[in-house]
Amino acid sequence: MGSERDTAAELAYVCEQMDALRTVLPERDGAAALRDLREAVRDGEDPARALEALHTALLEAGDHIGIYGNRGIRPAGISRDDAEETVYLCPALRCSRYAWPEAGIAPPRCALTDQPLREDEL
Repeated sequence: MGSERDTAAELAYVCEQMDALRTVLPERDGAAALRDLREAVRDGEDPARALEALHTALLEAGDHIGIYGNRGIRPAGISRDDAEETVYLCPALRCSRYAWPEAGIAPPRCALTDQPLREDEL
């Protein structure tokens, strides 16, 4: 629903909240919306239409903010000038999801591609 940066944030939100979204969405329509989004991301296609369908399905299921109401959240105190801070990022470079490393725990996996998030430095 907008710029590449917005799309990245929207994909990150879906990836981070996949389990919660599944509980909100009706089984048939919600499963189809999530499947279509996963296929678009996995196939390297523009996910805008699939994101819009998922947003609509969430609103129809009673979620008041859907996907687009979750923009603009950034980790506090982090800038690109911070040196050597490890972070996990989207493996496909498609969304803005991030996670911090935790000792003894494997990197989280992308809920859309099932790949582990890739390690990078800020």
